Amino acid sequence: MPLAKLDFLPGVNKENTPYSTEGGWVDSDKIRFRSGKPEKIGGWEKYLSNQLTGVPRSSHVFRTLDGTIYLAIGTNSKVYVETGGLIIDITPIRETQALTNPFTTTAGSAVITVTDVAHGAEDGAFVTISGSAGVDGIPAAEINAEHQITYVDVDTYTITVTTTGSAGATGGGASVSAAYQINPGPADGAYQYGWGVSVWGTGTWGTTRVSSSVVNLQPRIWSFANWGEDLIINPRGGSLYYWDATSPTTRAVLVTQAPHKVNTMIVTKDRHLVCFGCNEAGSANSGTALDALQIRWSNQEDYTDWTVTVTNTAGDQLLTNGTEIMAAANTENQVVVWTDDDVQSMQYIGPPYTFGFTQIGTESGLISPNAWVAYNNVLLWMGESAFYIYQGGTNVLPCTVQRFVFDDINPVQKRKIYASLDRENHEISWFYPTLSVEDTELNGDITAAATTITVATTAGYEETGTIQIGSEYITYTGKTDASFTGCTRAALGSTAVAHSDGDVVSDATGGPCNEPSRYVSFHVVDKLWWVGRLERTTWVDRGPLKYPVATSHNGYLYNHDIGYDADSEPLFSYIESADFDIGEGDQVMFVHRVFPDFTLTGSVDLKMKSRNYPLNTQVKETVGTVSSATSKIDTRIRGRQLALRIESGATGAYWKYGSTRIEQRPDGRR
Repeated sequence: MPLAKLDFLPGVNKENTPYSTEGGWVDSDKIRFRSGKPEKIGGWEKYLSNQLTGVPRSSHVFRTLDGTIYLAIGTNSKVYVETGGLIIDITPIRETQALTNPFTTTAGSAVITVTDVAHGAEDGAFVTISGSAGVDGIPAAEINAEHQITYVDVDTYTITVTTTGSAGATGGGASVSAAYQINPGPADGAYQYGWGVSVWGTGTWGTTRVSSSVVNLQPRIWSFANWGEDLIINPRGGSLYYWDATSPTTRAVLVTQAPHKVNTMIVTKDRHLVCFGCNEAGSANSGTALDALQIRWSNQEDYTDWTVTVTNTAGDQLLTNGTEIMAAANTENQVVVWTDDDVQSMQYIGPPYTFGFTQIGTESGLISPNAWVAYNNVLLWMGESAFYIYQGGTNVLPCTVQRFVFDDINPVQKRKIYASLDRENHEISWFYPTLSVEDTELNGDITAAATTITVATTAGYEETGTIQIGSEYITYTGKTDASFTGCTRAALGSTAVAHSDGDVVSDATGGPCNEPSRYVSFHVVDKLWWVGRLERTTWVDRGPLKYPVATSHNGYLYNHDIGYDADSEPLFSYIESADFDIGEGDQVMFVHRVFPDFTLTGSVDLKMKSRNYPLNTQVKETVGTVSSATSKIDTRIRGRQLALRIESGATGAYWKYGSTRIEQRPDGRR
């Protein structure tokens, strides 16, 4: 019989059954489509060896007037600017207190109790102490430093130094200064019910909190906007702060005149600083409640003037649809404002109203504050159950993996969803947390004594935990993107044995993924979708940078699209086709030769999965390893349907698929 060419439609389609998607691709990881053909994506390397404190949630790149490029990063604990490999902590100071002999030590302990009445610090907050003398044998240099606070009560907390106290004492002197940074925000989302919900004193004593009494705690997310070369900073639900680029090592300072409770903000092209979801104006500004649909803006060209008068352009507007403003985006001629339910256009119209508002989309709200991207004056975003596009009007964006994505989003952590833009490849990706931890597979054989286990991906697995391979349980104390490290074999009474390349690795710790562990990508030009697994919490396109820079929840920054490895480890990639008929599909066929067609660096593995009927279990067949010198591979594969799988897990490997052919003939099963 003539050779059959294995060409497939570009993009991944998970909306139908594998058999009804014949002629297409159904699964993928760490690939992209270029000119309609799948290829392995570029790799990544650590941008810096430094590890940030907290989980990064927002990032922003900009250039100052002298040409310095800064990358601003907000974590749940701190906010930084980075330039030239130097990380500068610019977390604002909440208050500074003068204390007298505030330290109490204990003999043999490195923990110091600090007394500061009504200190206002929360557990995990940071304080910088200065002016202290040595106490109980603990050197002054150890005390006069930045410390992370362990909360004790409203008047006391503890810090930990290196040297232990010799006898136990109280001291520090009369000139101690404690500079408290703004309190950290939650690292995770959470729903809280019943006792302990909300603040102390809510409701009456003895009243039972029913399940409807719920507080939804959201992870801390930051918004950044440039005021010229300087930076306006806002932790969601907090105040506005100003960072002066001419004094880069000076911490950001409070904009005292602005609203004191703000969910997000932007600087418009007409030079208004606009707050979305904020407290109303009033003399008790810092004490008024945050209205999640309230919008307020400063006077034009003056971010410190918020008082509405007949002679300035400051003003406000209350939206009426939805329950919360999620985000706002500058476009060419308007500001687009998303609530959790609809989309509004905010346009500059001049005095006396300054801005006009028009609804431009209904039931098309935004799922998280960072789940949108602007591309060539077109906006694309993820909603609660669909993707949307705005280009003069709001429309649903057709998606071939829609149910696969939205059925698996962890709703408690959905505010962590982050959209990234890769202009060079015309790609938009959404990183999202999932409801469960998916199985992975070994990338290479391991012995019964191996303590580092390399796998296809560790995305979704906890930083420490337990995995299962076959009947063996293995605990680990760390992980990279591609390996479990610090492994203890034969855990939980199991027996350590050797395992083979491709063996299934399962999560034995249990629970959903609290951090983004999957991504869905869209090619804006070719209108293609595909999926994959990778842990990234923020992303900035290359812009003035040499490479795109992304962050992981462990606090590391990574350059992307550099080389073909995962930070010096093998970058495992694959794509799998839908089932296709061999011949007409009406009889068992024998595939006895494969003619691969690839652009290659290194090698790639070809596999096929055969079956006789759509609901039969697939039989996995290894075709072989393909290098640039491979012209054909002899096989012995029988079935009515086949699926093609291309995978690569070798260091330095790159591949792009072409048009592989198979030679086949009718045959019966033996």
